[in-house]
Amino acid sequence: MKNMSKKPTKPLSTSDMLQKLKLFNDKIETVRRGRFVPQVFRPDHGVTLKYATEKPVTVQKRGADEDAILALATTLRFFVQERDGISLWQIADIYEGLPVEEMDKESARSAVDSVDKYLDTPFPFRIDRKAITKRHVFEVFMYGSLAHANDDKRLEYEKWTKGPVADMMEFYFETIVADMLQVIVSFQGMNERTIQALQSKLGVSPESDQGGSEPSH
Repeated sequence: MKNMSKKPTKPLSTSDMLQKLKLFNDKIETVRRGRFVPQVFRPDHGVTLKYATEKPVTVQKRGADEDAILALATTLRFFVQERDGISLWQIADIYEGLPVEEMDKESARSAVDSVDKYLDTPFPFRIDRKAITKRHVFEVFMYGSLAHANDDKRLEYEKWTKGPVADMMEFYFETIVADMLQVIVSFQGMNERTIQALQSKLGVSPESDQGGSEPSH
């Protein structure tokens, strides 16, 4: 997933770039309508550890339920995989090729770089004596079950989610996703301004553009 920008086989036209930005914003609205956001962006999102004499420690999570996580993952993969051309890394590449202010180009690239730096941050604990980064936790959940079922990631996912630390690991995954979503959503306003500018340049009105409607405010 790291540095997932992939240059297209042929340069995108201005119209193509317009549609990519619109699709990105449409998917943001899908995330907003889902149940993951209200279940995770809440003051009491977290875990409670319960101790009892001569009993194993139990962990209780307050956060997203299984259906909310699965629904979120379906949309989230648009932002982290290259197939549809709207991953965060690809959007930053698009801005580099757009006739926009240099500040917008730098803002897009800086946001993506901040995500990479964040994901490469290790947790202050080890699993099986190995340091674990936020990227690794994200990829194990996404590609071990939620979006795909890669063999190596699947084994690790099952080990994490079928044991006593299941709720704790799910909480860490939700926290990582929540932090990533804040960066993803930060693109929306800039995208909307850019969409309007591109539509004006192309002489296309929002009503006649068949590529999809702009996100509601």
